[in-house]
Amino acid sequence: MGLSLHSALMIQNNETLVDTYSNKEKTGYGFIIYMLKRGEIHTKIVSTIPHLPYKTSEEAKKNGEDIIETVKGIDLTPQISGLQKIIDSNDGKVVSEVIRGTKDI
Repeated sequence: MGLSLHSALMIQNNETLVDTYSNKEKTGYGFIIYMLKRGEIHTKIVSTIPHLPYKTSEEAKKNGEDIIETVKGIDLTPQISGLQKIIDSNDGKVVSEVIRGTKDI
């Protein structure tokens, strides 16, 4: 499963939730990783929709949680630095706040 830099940054810098889904026949399961704000679902970050690649809900949930754990362990500093070099100094402050959750202003 591929993951965009945007999705990785959202996972690293926010509270997340893994939920599972299936079809009516329960022939397989998939997962959705949500970003939470104030403890509530805010937006979908990543999912296996429409595919049902896992045999059980537990297997789907574990795979979603494994992705979160892996992404949180990756050092994205070089990618963040590259983005900040592209943007001028005023916008760089905004990008820093959005990406890192810190205020440079």
